[in-house]
Amino acid sequence: MVDHSEELDRLRDAAVPDRDRVEQAVRAGDVDAALVALDRMTERFASLQDYSVNWVASLLSYLGEHLGEAAVEDALRRFGEDYLRPRRDTGGGPAWADLPAEVRARALIRPMVANGARVAVSADDDRITLSFRCGTGGRLVDEGRYEPVTDDGPGRGYLVLGGDGPVTFGEPGLPVYCAHCSVNNELQPTEWDGAPLTVEFPTRAPGEPCVHHVHRDGYRNRP
Repeated sequence: MVDHSEELDRLRDAAVPDRDRVEQAVRAGDVDAALVALDRMTERFASLQDYSVNWVASLLSYLGEHLGEAAVEDALRRFGEDYLRPRRDTGGGPAWADLPAEVRARALIRPMVANGARVAVSADDDRITLSFRCGTGGRLVDEGRYEPVTDDGPGRGYLVLGGDGPVTFGEPGLPVYCAHCSVNNELQPTEWDGAPLTVEFPTRAPGEPCVHHVHRDGYRNRP
């Protein structure tokens, strides 16, 4: 019988979660090992994020190309009703628009940073402005994933929405992945609670930032 013990040892070592390796190294006082494990954990997260973002963009592109752009909105609305609406239920707590602007801005910054964005923050008496290079939808634009498919380029030929209604923020040319921002962050929250989560100006061309405005007086009475 073949001895598989070394093979099993390697596989079991590969199965140790990166977070456990970081924690073990920190507790042992081994800074170098902790940094190596942290770098590996970050690289693996980035790889998984890239997989998931392209998965979503590919699926939405297929829906839009074969069933029409309205199908993209329908699919995102289904996701909003099934997942986001229950998740955002405050259980009788303050509505989003009634929270202080800083609280709302912090809630927006957290997922941006978690997705790899570096956020620039400015403020005046009317609003807080968050400007960032988006680590998901914006990154797809920067990487040329909406360019036509070629043998030697990064293009995936993902769909660019041509409508000029609310889903595309009033003008054509919205990368399909970014449609979740209009549907799930503006349209549905306004329908549910009378106010969007944020007022957005998304990336449309490589190098452009995504900009969010968080108005201090909420949104209920804004035009």
